Parts: sequence; C-alpha cells; structure tokens
Amino acid sequence: MNDELIAARIDRLPVSRFHRRLLLLVSLPFFFDISDIFTFSYAAPALVKEWGLTMSSIAMLTSAGFFGMFLGATLGGMLSDKIGRKRALICYVIAYSVFSLANALAPDIPMLMITRVLTGVGISSATAVVMAYIAELFPAKTRGTWQSWAMVIALMGIPITSWVARLVVPSGPDGWRWIFVWGALGIVFLVFTKHFPESPRWLARQGRMEEADRTLSLIEAEVVRTTGPLPEAVAINRPAEVRAPWTSMFKGQYIGRTMTLWAIWIFQTLGFYGFQAWVPTLLVQHGITIVHSLTYITLINIGAVPGALIAVFLADRFERKFSIAGAAALIAVFGLLYGLSFQPVLIVSFGFLVGMLIQTFAALCYAYTPEQYPTDIRNTGAGFAYGMGRLANVGNSFIVAGIFMNFGYVWVFVYIAGAWLATAAVTLLFGARTTGRRLESINPVLAQAADNPLDAPILRPGDR
Repeated sequence: MNDELIAARIDRLPVSRFHRRLLLLVSLPFFFDISDIFTFSYAAPALVKEWGLTMSSIAMLTSAGFFGMFLGATLGGMLSDKIGRKRALICYVIAYSVFSLANALAPDIPMLMITRVLTGVGISSATAVVMAYIAELFPAKTRGTWQSWAMVIALMGIPITSWVARLVVPSGPDGWRWIFVWGALGIVFLVFTKHFPESPRWLARQGRMEEADRTLSLIEAEVVRTTGPLPEAVAINRPAEVRAPWTSMFKGQYIGRTMTLWAIWIFQTLGFYGFQAWVPTLLVQHGITIVHSLTYITLINIGAVPGALIAVFLADRFERKFSIAGAAALIAVFGLLYGLSFQPVLIVSFGFLVGMLIQTFAALCYAYTPEQYPTDIRNTGAGFAYGMGRLANVGNSFIVAGIFMNFGYVWVFVYIAGAWLATAAVTLLFGARTTGRRLESINPVLAQAADNPLDAPILRPGDR
C-alpha cells in the first residue's frame, strides 16, 4: 500500500450515490461561504444612510474583510495541510459563523471592522479547504465537473442572499444587521460532519496508511453497493517520496505555477470584487435608490447559478486554462458595456451576463488551482494563491473609490475590464494544463515518469 495506490483507487471510482452525497455535504459550508462574502456589499448602502458612512469608510470596511481573507487563506491553508481537511473545515465553519453573527451585533465602525477581519479569516480558510478536498476525493476525469456542481449549489447563495437582503435591509434602521445573521447559518454543517470522511490522499501522505486504506475501503464498499464491482486499480510502484515542505511552492517548476496562479487570482479578484462588492453602492451614488439598487443587483445575480452550470459543461470537455481565459475575456467585454449603460434594461442585461460568466470563471478556477500542487502542500499553495487575491483587494477598495470620486462611474468599469483582460492573458500564456490528468502526474515531485498516460507528467510549454 502506498499513496500512488490510494490515488489510483480514488480515480477509478465511478459516479455514485457516495459522490452525490459528499457533494451536497461539502457544498453546505461552501454555500454560506459564498453568501457571507457578499453580505457587506448588501449592507453598505444602508450603513451609508444610517451611520453616515463615506465612500472612504466603506473602502476601509471592505478592505478589512479582504485582509482577513488573506490571513485565513494563507495561514488556514497551511494549517489544513498539517491537521487534515475535515478537522480544519469544522474549525473554519465555526469561526466564520460565530464572527458573522458578531457583525450583526457590532455597535460602531471600529468593532464592525474587527468583526469583518475575523469573518474574512474563517470564510477564506473554509473556501481553500473545500477546493482541495474536492480535488482529492473526486476522480481525475470528472473532478472539474464535480467542482462546478459544488459551485452551482454554493452560488445559489448569491441570489438567495440578494433576496434576503432585499427583504430585510430596507425593513428599518437595523435591517442591515439581519443579513449578517443569515450569513451565520452555515453552522448547521456541524450536524453532518460524521458523514464527512477525511481525505485518504492526505492520510497517506501523513504515513497513516492503515487509516487511509480503512477510509477508502468504506467509500469503495458504498460505491460497490450502488454501482457494482469496481475495475482494478492500476498504480505505478514508485519509491516513497519524502514529504514536500511548504517552501516547495517556490522551487523548481512550482515557482512558475505559483507566480502564475498569484497573478490570475490577483487580477480576477480586482475584477470580480470591483464589480460584485461595489455595484450596489455605485448604483446608489449614481442616483438610483437603495431599493432599486438592490432590485437590480438581485436580478443581475440570478445569472450566478446558470454561470456555474455552463462550467459543468466546460470543465472536463475542454482544457481548463482555455475555458478560464475565454470566460475572463468575455467578462471584460460585457463589464465595459455595463459601465456604458444607463437604461435599467441594459444595466440588468449586461450585468446579468457579467454575473453569469464570473461564476463560470469561478467554478473553473476553483477546480484549476488546487490541481497544481502535490498533496503535501495542496492547501498551502491554493490558499496562498487565493489569499494573494484577497490581499490585493485590500488596496483595490481604495482604488475603486478613488477612480469613482476623481474620474466617475464609467472609468470604474474600464478599470474592471482591464483586470479581466489581464487575467485572460496570464492564463492563456502561462497557465498549466491539468484537465483529466491524475493529481500525482501533474505534480512530478511525487511522480516522475510512467507508461500509463494518466500518470505521465508530460510538460508542455504552458505547464509551469
């Protein structure tokens, strides 16, 4: 028994009831992660009215949340690689649920800033774990599709949270507080944790082979009951590798991947949150009422779920790097058209297309990122990339506010379009090919060469 055989056993599993149940379980914290990311953007217009917040104050509070996300993604990813995916996810769900509730009780701006930082820590930590967990538990040929389905479920949180905000935020002076109470409901995930297995890949790399075998045997037994006998697991017998330290992400071929992923996440985060986090406030500042602003953004966000469904179709049919680059380029075009539109029907139409394609991009990128590191540092590498994007957004909040106050509404969307075009270019030129390949073959620190096409680390010009 070795980690190669563990990987081969996972990758030969057919689609089954186990995978569908696991998808629903892992999507529950993901749903509330996604929901809570957007809660402040829905509360911000009301805080402008009730607390007299300026654009600079909104920028500070938005930046506080993203600074917390940076801390959570980087440190939380490293912790997950040490203590395991399951234990880490439980800790992070508790953290973001408790601190989201604390947002609702904040009496003033300083306390709200502190709770936004702490909520951000929990949210991004949990998101990084979910990305790695899906990559490790679902078969190579379909893991992109499964990640996209998880995003379909999770992204329902955006329109649902929009409708919750539409109902509670205008309800009174403290209506904005209830949107944070909604974000705390992810705590219900704890009820289902006994059905949530630890990653056998992670267990194997910890040297806990008996536990990895036992966990995977239980999974296989359930799959056999619903799909019949399994094909033989074929693995290459290689010498055991020493565990890779976290510094491996800055060495060999991984430094190229790390820099590429950091650039992708930085640029897409500038574009993503430049649009999603600021649109409600920008619409109000542009002369549209809070109620109409929330209505428009609610209609726009209906596109989130169809966008992830597009990713379900694309994920494992085409090389992911090309799908990611294409989605980013289209977002840039429709985002610019949104900024140039002033009629309600055009605002909603182009906004819908942007919101839809952003989630197509997100589903593909969430699948793409953890694929590019070995199990020992998978959450660390993915967390750092995710976290660098969030760190960039600390400054982005002030950039967007500055562009709006000095140059106007339209130039904000020129800036957002430029960020998405940069995302497309970096992915296309430097992104690695990962679709349909075993994780251990994509990462030759753990697998050097093989006769099996699934295992052969064929490095193409873009495989950095």
